[in-house]
Amino acid sequence: MRFLGIVKKRLSLSLLVLVGAVMAVPQGQARTPSNLEGMWLVAEKDGIFNIASCPSDGDRLCGWLVGMDYTEAEPEKDVWGRSECGLEIISNMQRHKSGQWHGTILDPRTGRTYQAIMWSGKGDTLKLRGYVGLSLFGETQTWSRIANPVIGKQCRMKVK
Repeated sequence: MRFLGIVKKRLSLSLLVLVGAVMAVPQGQARTPSNLEGMWLVAEKDGIFNIASCPSDGDRLCGWLVGMDYTEAEPEKDVWGRSECGLEIISNMQRHKSGQWHGTILDPRTGRTYQAIMWSGKGDTLKLRGYVGLSLFGETQTWSRIANPVIGKQCRMKVK
């Protein structure tokens, strides 16, 4: 019984230290969500991306392919044979003073990674520009925010 009492005291002390550590974080350091976070329907309306903070760095944004329009039994595979379903395509987007986010984008069919910029467009749109070297040598797509997308097994999307 004495052992349980010691464990409870240590657990209570650990919780107190954890709560104190959380409360000690200055409020100015809390991450502000970006208006680019959420679900986005690509320009061709055949894919849906979830853009959210990166698991490795909460101050950066990443994007995963979560919905795909395909007719085969399984979703397309990338150049390495992995399913594109759930694949991180947009990586390490860091906010710049201009309000744009700079990072990289993966072409899953070739395995090549390109520089990318994304920003808020007019209305509820996202602009994404992938490029090589200078942003002048690239292509911009306009994506639309999609609320409550219908996505089934293996990322199969159903556009209403």
